[in-house]
Amino acid sequence: MRKHQELSLEQIIEQMRVNKLSSDDFCLYAKEDGELALARSYWVSDYPDVVEDRDVYPTEVAEQNLQLIYYGEQLLDVLTVALEEKPDASLQDLVDALNYYNQHDNFMPFSD
Repeated sequence: MRKHQELSLEQIIEQMRVNKLSSDDFCLYAKEDGELALARSYWVSDYPDVVEDRDVYPTEVAEQNLQLIYYGEQLLDVLTVALEEKPDASLQDLVDALNYYNQHDNFMPFSD
């Protein structure tokens, strides 16, 4: 995924689905924390660096006072598991799975 750009969550999920993203070398940032939403925009950038046991965020993230919302590795893992369990998952199903993971630190079970 190209970094240093703002994308809606819908665009991010579609890129993952269509391009079968394998690189998880990105993070999502936003002005406010909270539940993810399809129409909301997120800044795609680099992982924070760890310097002397402290996270040092990318310059554009710090300048805009953005908060880390999702690590790319976790985002791809959650979407991959959700699509394995429910191959015909809607975009909203995937957002629900992402929010569930954020709240429970566990994958959302899809009932048949």
